[in-house]
Amino acid sequence: MVAQRLASNGYSVVVIDRRDICTGSTSASTALLQYDIDVTLVEMAKTIGSEQAEAAYKISHRSIDDLAKLAEVVGGDCSFTRKKSIFLAADRTKAKLLANEARARKAIGLSVVYHDEQSVMDEFGLRGVAALSSDQAACCDPYRFAHALLKNTTANGGRIFDRTRVTKFHCDDQGVRLESDRGPAIVARHAVIAMGYESQSMLHEKVVNLDNTYAIVSQPLNSVSPWNADWMMWEAKNPYLYMRITSENRLLVGGEDDEFHSPVRRDASLAKKAVAIEAKVRNLIPDLQWETEFAWAGTFGKTKDGLAYIGKTDEYPNCYFALGFGGNGITYSSIAANIISDLVAGKPNRDAALFRFGR
Repeated sequence: MVAQRLASNGYSVVVIDRRDICTGSTSASTALLQYDIDVTLVEMAKTIGSEQAEAAYKISHRSIDDLAKLAEVVGGDCSFTRKKSIFLAADRTKAKLLANEARARKAIGLSVVYHDEQSVMDEFGLRGVAALSSDQAACCDPYRFAHALLKNTTANGGRIFDRTRVTKFHCDDQGVRLESDRGPAIVARHAVIAMGYESQSMLHEKVVNLDNTYAIVSQPLNSVSPWNADWMMWEAKNPYLYMRITSENRLLVGGEDDEFHSPVRRDASLAKKAVAIEAKVRNLIPDLQWETEFAWAGTFGKTKDGLAYIGKTDEYPNCYFALGFGGNGITYSSIAANIISDLVAGKPNRDAALFRFGR
C-alpha cells in the first residue's frame, strides 16, 4: 500500500522482497478488516488517555472506507466486500464490558449496536451472552489485493524485485544505499521498511512481542445456513476466535493464539490447534455442516497498546517504518500509506504522533 501510494504520487519506487512476492504474512492473513483494535476503546483510554484512544478508533474506523476506495482504484479480483462485524461475549463479565464499550463508542460518534443474549440468538443464531455489531467492516482476498496493488505500482513506474536479499544497508542525512545479493545497488532519498515483526532485529527499542495464531478453512459449502455470508465474528476473549465466509463460500476460522517460541514448535502444534478450533465452531453454530480442507499457522506481533508503529526513528535517517502489528495489519497498512506519503513529501500528518516510536 505504501509503494502504491508513493508511486501514484509520482515518486520513483523500488520494492525489494527476499521471499517470493506476496508470500509470508500476506498469504497467511485471514483478512477480517475491522476498525476494532485488539485493545478496546475503554481499555486503551486507560493506557494512553481518552483523547488519543478516541483518535485511534476514529482513524481505524475511517481506514475501512479508505480500503474500499483503494480496492476500487487498483481493481483486480480481490473480493473486497462489506461485512457486518459481530463482537461476541460468552459470559456475564464480558457482556458488561461490551455494554461499557458500546457506550464509549457511541459517545465519540461510532455506530454500534448492543445485543443481549436473546437478541444474539434470534438475530445471529449464536450461543452468547451479549454482542456488539457494526456495519463498518469488510473482507478481501489479501493475496490478490496485494498483487493488484503491485500491478498498480508498476503501472505508475514502480519496479518490483523479489527473491532479492539486501546484503548491506547504509543511511545518513543524504539518503540511503542498499546493496543486494543479485549485484545491483539501490540509491534513494528514502527507504520504507515494512518487514513486520522481523524489523525488531533492526531496532534498539523493544516494540513488539510475538504470538502465534492458527487458522482453518473448510471445503466450499452448498449453504452457510444458519450462518450468513455477510457476517464476520470475533470473541471478547483472550485468545479470541475469529470467523468469516470467503467469496468461495468457505468457512474461514482462526484463533487458539499462543506465545511464539520457534517456527518448528508452532507448526508442531497445528494439528491439535485445528481440532480445538473446529470444536469451538461446532459449539457456537451446531447446525452448520462443514468439513476442514486446509489448516495453517502464522506468527504476528503484538504491542502493549494495540497500536502499530509507523514513522521515523532516530536510529535510521531518511527511513520510515510501516509495522502493522496486532490483528489489524491491513487497516494499519492503509493508515501507514497516509502517514508515510505525507512525511516523505515533507507535509505534517495529524495522525503520525499516535503511532510514533518512543511512545
